Amino acid sequence: MRNLLIILYILISTISVAQNHKSLLRDGNKLYADSSYNASEMQYRKSLEKDQDYFNASFNLADAIYKQERYAEASTLFNSIKDNCPNEDDLAKVYHNLGNSLFKEQKLKEAIDAYKNSLRIKPNDNETRHNLALCKQQQQQQQQQQQQQEEEEEEEEEEEEQEQEQEQEQEEEEEREQEENQEERKEERKEKEQKEEVSKETAEKMLEAIQQQEKELQEKLQKKKVKGKKIKILKDW
Repeated sequence: MRNLLIILYILISTISVAQNHKSLLRDGNKLYADSSYNASEMQYRKSLEKDQDYFNASFNLADAIYKQERYAEASTLFNSIKDNCPNEDDLAKVYHNLGNSLFKEQKLKEAIDAYKNSLRIKPNDNETRHNLALCKQQQQQQQQQQQQQEEEEEEEEEEEEQEQEQEQEQEEEEEREQEENQEERKEERKEKEQKEEVSKETAEKMLEAIQQQEKELQEKLQKKKVKGKKIKILKDW
């Protein structure tokens, strides 16, 4: 009799706990339907405190977090319950919602993989097909934008290289002009110095010539004086 009472107590407790976490789930679902996503999240968490393996509460919790635009957290939760799905239909839903949250994160490759996994289970799910096509289209647009951006960056790099080359050529041209100007100035100084030397030498020669002329003139004058002087004759008395 005692054993029977214990068994009945356990059954009643189990039913009570089951009703409790299911009741919390229902309350969360009502709040979710009213778009009270934060409040529904609290109810789902309370339900999971009663039964941490309760799949419906975990799934709805991830969905409520997704509705609050906490997409990275939602992706983590959907990803964590894949192995606890009670059936293939629920697994397809998990992959579908995982694809949605990854799509919102702009992780398009991962989202495409999630949608494909969902379609492998439910090939005729039109909503998943639509989201997959939309995701692929956006991925293609991103690739085109990325390619265009890369091309623009390459063009900018080429323009910068051309500008650098032009600047370098201009600097080299300026350096050549400076060197040529320096050479010209050197030549001018050299020519000037040579002219000055020639002028000095010419002046010296002219001075020497004048001095020579004066010397010759003096010599001529002296000769004339000697020639014109009377000579005294001694008388022999």
